[in-house]
Amino acid sequence: MTTFGMAPVHGPIKLLKGTLGNNDTISYKDKWSLFPFYMKGLMDYLKKPDQLDRISVEEYAKKCQVTDNAYHLVLVPLTSGIFFLPPEKFSAYVFFGLMAPSFPRFYKMRMGAYLGGLSEIMSEPMANVIRNQGGEIITNSKVTQLINENNEVKGVITRAGEYRAKQTVRATEIYAAQNLVKRSNIEHECFNNFLNLKTMSAVSLQIDLDEPSMPYDRTTFGAGTAMASFAEQSRTTFRHVPGRLSVILSPASKFIDMDQGDILKTVIQDAKKLGLNIEEHIIDYRVIKHPNEFYSLELDQDWMRPEQDTPH
Repeated sequence: MTTFGMAPVHGPIKLLKGTLGNNDTISYKDKWSLFPFYMKGLMDYLKKPDQLDRISVEEYAKKCQVTDNAYHLVLVPLTSGIFFLPPEKFSAYVFFGLMAPSFPRFYKMRMGAYLGGLSEIMSEPMANVIRNQGGEIITNSKVTQLINENNEVKGVITRAGEYRAKQTVRATEIYAAQNLVKRSNIEHECFNNFLNLKTMSAVSLQIDLDEPSMPYDRTTFGAGTAMASFAEQSRTTFRHVPGRLSVILSPASKFIDMDQGDILKTVIQDAKKLGLNIEEHIIDYRVIKHPNEFYSLELDQDWMRPEQDTPH
């Protein structure tokens, strides 16, 4: 495996070793070909956003003469491993938009993992704040419709009854939000583009093992395999199990309708290609499928995203 450091301040030596080393897998020529790609991309992101949203990462890489090796070892894992799409479908505008806000603070960059399950470290703390301020948390009560009065949202309808409020926040995946708006007969020009926004799916695999799959808990990209990105998490997020390998699969469209057993077999085979022999150590596994979970990062879609502030 090739290791790159991502923390200029907290891990400068590892960053330098990764940048100047690893020449047996990615040469200086490969690395240098990425420099104009990133620099020009960030400039076009600021100056020509509309044009950039009409070209894929693959096309832009060819335009900037990124080498084939750099393309397959760096760009393919980045697009597939972070946001589930291969470079030929990934909007160049969205790709550089992920980096542009942090570029001025590049020196602060780090990569890490959650130190617990999301319910434990994210959902519960927020729920406790709401409870402490007199609020109520209701779970397992699906929202079926928004209460629409004179084209204004006054609350929600659930299987358990109606809940009215001065303000209603619809925090859910894109596809579900689109269906709620349609079912509630809300008519507002701000939803015209939103309702036409395409979605994309995601598929991940969680494998419990009788020992850690790797020496360290860190994000790894599986170039050339279905394991777009993966990480051992038994020392960080899931300390209650002896080993936990979490995998994001790509392309999601290939796995969204595939049998769970076949997905596991595919990952076992691809893990062997990467030097991970996990088959004999598997205790349990779960396939997590998210159909239509995110807005599509394909070409000419980003402009249809709704604004952060809902119009009145």
